[in-house]
Amino acid sequence: MDLPVQNTADGAGRSAAQVRAMALAVQANLVQLKVADAKRRGIPSDKHNIRVPAPGFVRNFRETLIDHAILATYPDEHVILRLREIWGQFCLLHWLFQQDAPPESGNFAALAPDVTLRCGPVLDVKHDEVHAILWLLRFEQRRRLDPEYSRAPDFAEHDRLAQQITVKIYNKPIAKCTNEELLHAACEYAGMLAALRWATRRIETWGDKSAMLVTDRPF
Repeated sequence: MDLPVQNTADGAGRSAAQVRAMALAVQANLVQLKVADAKRRGIPSDKHNIRVPAPGFVRNFRETLIDHAILATYPDEHVILRLREIWGQFCLLHWLFQQDAPPESGNFAALAPDVTLRCGPVLDVKHDEVHAILWLLRFEQRRRLDPEYSRAPDFAEHDRLAQQITVKIYNKPIAKCTNEELLHAACEYAGMLAALRWATRRIETWGDKSAMLVTDRPF
């Protein structure tokens, strides 16, 4: 099924129809991972903190759907990290469609056919925000896990920049997060950044890990 493209001045972004179609695939992956995570934790899937419902049959971008057989081979930790990444994708797309309800119970299948996307400078602001937070998370991970980093020539400058980004993750300063929380948050923000870049840059390919990369500086 061919989806219309966005008729913008620079032709850079994808249409609402394209983004909605991808959002349905993301939702299907999120639900599948949620069910797998709940099963491995020994809880009913409807008791999971992510209450997103199944979107129904996914007609487009089926190549992005997680294979059931492959998912069954994932170690528990990999299921969790993929869940965090795709949760980040879902939350970003939920924001992109200007949804007021919390993303925990969102459903892209319920979007109106004429739904529109956020546009203009707000997208650049969101990109810069997500990029800076992901940069900070990765800086903090490297600071903790790489003993040589503190002696690197660029560490002092990176540390100065990091102190300019005041943000809380899981309701606490990043410096107080555990290593596991840092990893989970980094997966979420990497998913957000990749989804936003795909939606706003038609040259991007979904699933390309380069869309999760940050630059040497946060801004």
